[in-house]
Amino acid sequence: MPLGRDDDVVILHIRGGEIADAGSWIYTWLRVGGDRRVVYVGATGLQPETRAWLHLHDPNPDIGRIVARYPAVGDEPLEVVAVRLPDGVSRQETKLGLTARLAEEELLSERYVGDAPTDAAAITPDIAPHVERVVTLVRRHVSE
Repeated sequence: MPLGRDDDVVILHIRGGEIADAGSWIYTWLRVGGDRRVVYVGATGLQPETRAWLHLHDPNPDIGRIVARYPAVGDEPLEVVAVRLPDGVSRQETKLGLTARLAEEELLSERYVGDAPTDAAAITPDIAPHVERVVTLVRRHVSE
C-alpha cells in the first residue's frame, strides 16, 4: 500500500535526483502594513514554503533575494501569496506578465525590489488567466 499524506506526515518523491511533484508556482510578497502592495514577484519549482525560507535565510543574494534586497524584512510583516501553475505553463513568462500587470494596476509598492516590469501587452493567452488570478488576489489584499 503506497504511503499517503496527512497533517503529520509528508512524503517527498525523489525522481531522477530531484524532488518530484513540487509543482510550478508564481508568488508575490506583499506588505501587510503601509501601502499594502507588492514588494517582490517570483516563480519557483519548489514548494512555496521552501522558496520563502530560502528568500529569508540563504546568504547568497541570488537565492536569498528578500533578505538581500528588502532590508525591512526583519521589522515589517509581509505575506506571500502563491498560486500553482498547471503543467506546461511557463513560470518565467507568467512572472514577467504578472509583474507587468501589477505595475499597470499600480499594485507594486514604491519599495518594490523585484525585476523591472515589462510590457503587459506581451501577455499570451496561455498565461493570461493565471496572471489575472494573482492580480485579483493582490487587489483583495490591498483593499483589506
